[in-house]
Amino acid sequence: MQNRKWNYKVETIKAGIFFSQEKQDAVIEERLNRLGMEGWEFVQLIHGYGTYPRVVLRR
Repeated sequence: MQNRKWNYKVETIKAGIFFSQEKQDAVIEERLNRLGMEGWEFVQLIHGYGTYPRVVLRR
């Protein structure tokens, strides 16, 4: 079994509460795509009522 070490990152994505749902989705997608190009891989979404979504990433 190979020992693999991961680096983890938690990213809060502030998409603008006054944006339309489509605009919020576009902001989130753009940020996740940028992080993916930097080598980060999505692990989990953390989202509570009245909070901005936070994503856990690893690389």
